[in-house]
Amino acid sequence: MQDDRQMVLALWRYGIISPLLHRDANDARLGEMLTVVSQNRYIHPHDGRWVTVSAEAVRKWLHRFNHGGLDALCDKQRSDKGTHDVPACLADAMFELRRAHPRWTLALLLEQLVAHRLWDETRPSRSTLYRFARDNNLMRDPHLIGAEILRPFEFDKFGQMWIADFMHGPKLYAGKKKHKSYLHVIIDDCTRYVVSGRFYPSESTQSLIVELMTAVRRHGIAHRLYTDNGSAYNSRHLKIVCANLSMQQPHTPVRRPQGRSKVERFFRTVRERFLAKEKYKTFDAINTAFSQYLNDYHHRLHSTLQCSPMQKRLSVDSVCRQVPEVADIESLFRLKRRCRVYNDQTIRVHKRAFEVPGCLPGGRVTVYYMPWDLDRLYYGDHMQLAKAVDLTANAYRFDNPSFAHR
Repeated sequence: MQDDRQMVLALWRYGIISPLLHRDANDARLGEMLTVVSQNRYIHPHDGRWVTVSAEAVRKWLHRFNHGGLDALCDKQRSDKGTHDVPACLADAMFELRRAHPRWTLALLLEQLVAHRLWDETRPSRSTLYRFARDNNLMRDPHLIGAEILRPFEFDKFGQMWIADFMHGPKLYAGKKKHKSYLHVIIDDCTRYVVSGRFYPSESTQSLIVELMTAVRRHGIAHRLYTDNGSAYNSRHLKIVCANLSMQQPHTPVRRPQGRSKVERFFRTVRERFLAKEKYKTFDAINTAFSQYLNDYHHRLHSTLQCSPMQKRLSVDSVCRQVPEVADIESLFRLKRRCRVYNDQTIRVHKRAFEVPGCLPGGRVTVYYMPWDLDRLYYGDHMQLAKAVDLTANAYRFDNPSFAHR
């Protein structure tokens, strides 16, 4: 559980620093971007409270991620944890002052504590009191922020931002049963080029992960993946994948769908030019036809671009980071989890038991897997393949003399 909490915290910190990872000449200076990030308020993943983050903290997280990846954003247990607690009398005084003066700054509140000889400005330290005030919602109420003005946007290079979304499709046969279909596409913001698209029987994390993997294989790793706030796009799996790829994952603001207008316009074209022409019966048939349709779409004049998406794609630079052909690209898309090793040298993943020979019972081991394909679950630093426990085979193991000493 502690490992899971640390991973959730690391993913939350990555979400804050990700806009700073792919800066270019058109962006503001790092210092200015740090100031902007520090002025925002964020929901802490552990207790749901609204918090602010200092520019220096963001700078440190950025440095740690650049040198150690996602694991470096986890916290290390402090050796002096619990030795600088705020005394009860001081805490009560802070609560009482905040109730009496909700608009006072925290600095003014601390001055009152000194004036009443409740705090000697040494122990606990000022930073400890600031953390206590932040953790207990004792900061001054924020000013109301006016509504943000909507502005159209468009990047000027391929791969600076990909937009992903699902569209509800017709009912199709998968075997002998009909299922509702969902079209998942990933479209480049600059060129309107569809880097990946396919119909699936579910609006799931698996569908989008498979499509993102296909897009990365074909074109490399983009800077940003812009999505809505659906459950699949808010999944822990996708957050880990984006962190592994150093890909920023901005979301459409709640009840503000205007930012996805480009992909929504593409969906409208699909309904009018593709689905309206012919009725398809199976997933294989519709995906084969859709692949042919995409080839036509990429070479057809786009009214906004004043050229075809393919022409636009060839006329602009690409910022995608290429993945070497010999690289195991699937390793970038697997979930990572720490599992307890039981006395019989087994672990439990999604209520299934797996044998992990060579692991110390009572310890923990890191496992890597796709949730929908547990037959390929790897463990340890050497990525060994874990074998599912076969109770029947284990029951007959002593019938083989070679197992007699085990």
